[in-house]
Amino acid sequence: MPNEKTIVDQWVRREIEKLEIDFTEQTSSIKEVKVALKNASKQGGMGSGKPEFVFLVNDTLVVVEDKPSTSNLILLDEHNEVDLSIPKATANYAVNGAVHYAKHIVEKTTNFKEVIAIGATGTSDSRGVLVYLVSNNGENTNIKSIGSLPDWSVLSLIKFDEWYGVNVLGNLSKDQKDELELKKVAAQLHEDLRNYASLEGENKATVVSAILLALDSKKISIDELKGHKRPTDGARIYRSIKDYMEDKDILPEEKRNIVLNKFNFIQTNVALNEKRKDLGVTPLHYFASILQKDVLDHFKNNTEFDILGNFYGEFVKYGDSDGNGLGIVLTPKHITSLMAELIQIGRNDYVLDPTAGSGAFLISAMNRMMKEPLTEGSINTNSHIKQHQLFGIEMQEKMYTVATTNMILRGDGKSNLMLANMFSKKSDDFINDGSKVPITKVLMNPPYSQGSKGNFDLYEINFIKHALDISAHNGKLAVIVPQSTMTGKSKVEREMKQAILEHHTLDAVITLNPNTFHGQRAGVQPVVALFAANQPHPVQKQVKFINFKDDGWVVKKHLGLQDDGTASQKRKQLVDTVLYDVPMETSFMVKSQVTSEDEWLHSYFYFNDSIPKPEAFEKTVQDYLAFKFDQTVHGRGYLFDEWGESTKK
Repeated sequence: MPNEKTIVDQWVRREIEKLEIDFTEQTSSIKEVKVALKNASKQGGMGSGKPEFVFLVNDTLVVVEDKPSTSNLILLDEHNEVDLSIPKATANYAVNGAVHYAKHIVEKTTNFKEVIAIGATGTSDSRGVLVYLVSNNGENTNIKSIGSLPDWSVLSLIKFDEWYGVNVLGNLSKDQKDELELKKVAAQLHEDLRNYASLEGENKATVVSAILLALDSKKISIDELKGHKRPTDGARIYRSIKDYMEDKDILPEEKRNIVLNKFNFIQTNVALNEKRKDLGVTPLHYFASILQKDVLDHFKNNTEFDILGNFYGEFVKYGDSDGNGLGIVLTPKHITSLMAELIQIGRNDYVLDPTAGSGAFLISAMNRMMKEPLTEGSINTNSHIKQHQLFGIEMQEKMYTVATTNMILRGDGKSNLMLANMFSKKSDDFINDGSKVPITKVLMNPPYSQGSKGNFDLYEINFIKHALDISAHNGKLAVIVPQSTMTGKSKVEREMKQAILEHHTLDAVITLNPNTFHGQRAGVQPVVALFAANQPHPVQKQVKFINFKDDGWVVKKHLGLQDDGTASQKRKQLVDTVLYDVPMETSFMVKSQVTSEDEWLHSYFYFNDSIPKPEAFEKTVQDYLAFKFDQTVHGRGYLFDEWGESTKK
């Protein structure tokens, strides 16, 4: 029978109904399970157990218990395990009740030796969902924490197996596997482009971009790359790109010529166009085969991952043209998508990345905008978004070419990318179909460590100021920079911070995981800062300063930065904290008024007002005694003499 007593019951039921699977309430339609629950009352008596919800997903049984208050999510015993020892725990706590029922099922059935136990609590304002795996091998019952459940849809028939593989078995998700495969391809091409074509650095990315565009054009097939001297394979590739751009009217002629000029050298480069005995074909033919087989389809299927950006990063990592020497740091996709979410980019926005690089931010913005439902009568179709609502500025031709290729391969045939210095652009320069458009959202990752004495314009804080200046009134900006940008080290930087406060509003600063740029820039301590443009900062405004170092992303050997299974839930907590007035401990968020003299960082405003736990005191004493013992055995015991003989000579 349905249980309508609480809001949390209704919420959980709605989430399960969305899964489009059969479920029961306060019982089970599976006879074996029903029998197992016969004497499983949470109160400790002989009554039947009545789980809130029970359902099967791909032959795995799921039991759900819920409670209205978040304080009743879980109760752990002295061993930090789910307490099942007293009826008070199993009756009053959601996780404990679910695990209690699951334990009865795995121990008393033949066909269900593994059960997913879910505890859910809360209201629409504050919710918590924890998952445990309860299993029995015929002798022992094991209770294992799986972590939080940020999205019930992972329990659908289509998504469950992947979720189970990642969270229960510890496998990689499909996206993780795809990205690792693409990184392997990038590493292989890095070596092959050097060994077979004597190419270094940026030219590798240019060749890859050209081949991908040629293959995407469908105007050439790999079989046509036969290694003739006239026309060369490079000339065939170049001609197919040129015809494709002209036939489809891709890019204005001026921009088209910039891109084609970067590709021009592949027509005549000897190493690229001569057949090699060890390959049996030209290097261009060989590279095209790899890209068609292992890469091209990912531009349509793996939309969030910045494939070309990551290829470029791999290609320049070890060479003299190292992109990091130019301040280029490629932003991971979980950060680009997070920043797009934090400023709530939507279908009606006009988005700018004034330091576009490979176009990663524009890709995240485009995907977020197109996922938003299309309202009736709206002109902002997916095609309109791609062609008219995404703007980028990039001053380096090589990166401009990579970004342009990136956007074209994703179906943006009218890319609004500008080859220019962002400081030369004003708000009037953003035009579509002859009309000026307002920049309502900005995402950016400016070049790092380029500012210096006499070159003040290149301080990261000045990039932020100019981007705000050219945005629409109340436009939102999210920027990722080193935390030193927020401290105002020099007088000039403090003056820039003051100018920002006089014309714009600082909303929040989020200190990120120190490993965010793992493998790219050692030592960078990044933060994300959020601003509202062209409205002066109110003196009394309480700015949110957030410590998000523990974001659920960890460095794993051979894999790099990976989700440890908690990233989604921690991200949701961050987004809720930024967008809503959710009470948080000061160790996570501090609110404060600000001036230009302050360091705009959580660590600056945070004061640890919590009472130390006994364990912390004990550890301090132990550390002190160990230090004293070490000094004493090395003949420096006088340092601890109470009469002050530490001055002994």
